[in-house]
Amino acid sequence: MRFPTPDPAAPPMHRRLTFLRSSAALAGGWLLMLAAFGLYSVTSHRQAFEQEVSESGRALQRAISQRVAQHDAHLTGLSALGLAQAQPSEDFDLVARSILRFYPRIVAIDLIRLPAEVVSSATSGDGSTADPSQVSRAVDMLTPGKAAYGADAKRGHYRVMKRMNETMAVSLDIDGAKLVEGEELPRWATLRLSTAEGLLLETGAKPPASEGFFARTVSFDAPIASATQPLRLSLQRHVTLAQLLPPLPFALFAAISLAGLVLVRSLMKHRQDAALAREAAEAASRREALRQHETKLAHALRINSMGEMASGIAHELTQPLTALLSQSQAGRRIAAANGLTDTPIDAVLAANVLQAKRAADILVRLRAYVGKSALEAGVHDLGRHVADIVALSRIDLDRRGIALEIGMPEAPALARIDPVEIEQVIHNLIRNAADAVEQSGRADGRVLVSLKPAGQSYEIAVSDNGAGIPPDILPRLFEPFFSSKPDGMGLGLSLCESIVERFDGSISAQNGAGGGAVFTVRLPAARDMQEQEEAAE
Repeated sequence: MRFPTPDPAAPPMHRRLTFLRSSAALAGGWLLMLAAFGLYSVTSHRQAFEQEVSESGRALQRAISQRVAQHDAHLTGLSALGLAQAQPSEDFDLVARSILRFYPRIVAIDLIRLPAEVVSSATSGDGSTADPSQVSRAVDMLTPGKAAYGADAKRGHYRVMKRMNETMAVSLDIDGAKLVEGEELPRWATLRLSTAEGLLLETGAKPPASEGFFARTVSFDAPIASATQPLRLSLQRHVTLAQLLPPLPFALFAAISLAGLVLVRSLMKHRQDAALAREAAEAASRREALRQHETKLAHALRINSMGEMASGIAHELTQPLTALLSQSQAGRRIAAANGLTDTPIDAVLAANVLQAKRAADILVRLRAYVGKSALEAGVHDLGRHVADIVALSRIDLDRRGIALEIGMPEAPALARIDPVEIEQVIHNLIRNAADAVEQSGRADGRVLVSLKPAGQSYEIAVSDNGAGIPPDILPRLFEPFFSSKPDGMGLGLSLCESIVERFDGSISAQNGAGGGAVFTVRLPAARDMQEQEEAAE
């Protein structure tokens, strides 16, 4: 068998996904997905690190700015206290030592008489008394009340000096390392404080000896808000590739994406195989249709049965196709609601919808073809034709010892039907009822045929007093080729249903309240006077 070549008019999504059929293309697509995920991960983590460093840097900048402002306030207070005395005083010493105790970053306070005499000095920790000559040089050009920044001999320390008047100055020794307290400095951070003269202090995490592959440094740099202490804060975080692209999420994405691509490829392969099988089945169906056509030319009766078989198959296939179409359309709506439009899953569902509609169209055409042999219907009196077929059937039922009763309305029951086909339906129902009564073995077997109006329709009921219909058989009575009789073909009731539906009617079956079975045929009444006049003519 030669399979058809792929349709060049295939849907665009189908053409876009054909690259997945190649293993090399599948691997290339997977690598592209990994590259896109890696780029997204690196970018998002880098932005998160930059934001974290910026927020931590601004918090430290505010805290350090507040503390250096306190130094200026202490200078002002000490100057006021020092101006009141020209000699060492217990008050000055007491205040100075209190400041040292409550502000550990201030490690020395000196009161200097210019140009070179230390009047009072208070130290703590690693603080040291100022060199009065250096203080004198630092404040020499200042006007009283002004302060200046100065270097200190100890690493990480600096001095803030203020000229009180022409002869007095006060000096604070600041330990820069203590400008940041406790948990304020994150463990990952490298902090630098610098001045115009150079680096004052470096603390925190040690920078790596060498930058790794794809590593980078995220920085925050800003000046400390102080006119007297020209400090500049620098906060850095060294970020590695493993932090920008965490291995575990990357490995999980790699596994899931590969599995998804393999699944899509498998689904596409299955779809391709199904399409080839469907084409083969359609080719076989066409050959079968040709054979049936040839058979029809020679055997008219047999083609009727074959036509009903095709109609039954079409009817059975319509239900699963309808379910497939509904479920696929619902799946597309769910995918769209979750942001999966134009994804491989959406493409598969769209293909299912397309093919289900196509198959449904084929079945509609097949059923229409089967129905072309129906004769043109006209408006006829149902009562007359029911009475005729009852009279015809009475001979057989009398021979079998079964009573046949009839209930008819007085007025004509006009409906648009084909009399021969409706008589065939009623005859089949009467014969089935007689068979059921005979199988029950009842001596008082009875079959009742009644015709009565029911709104805009007429109901023809055929009932018996046999054993009734078993519950497991009742739902399948009208299925083609299903029969509860050992020698039955299962086409009689299916043919009845097809004929009745052709005239916009319906047929149903149920068990009677007093036993036996009841088959009811409902046919719409003639709708207007024109149809009734047609019947009269």
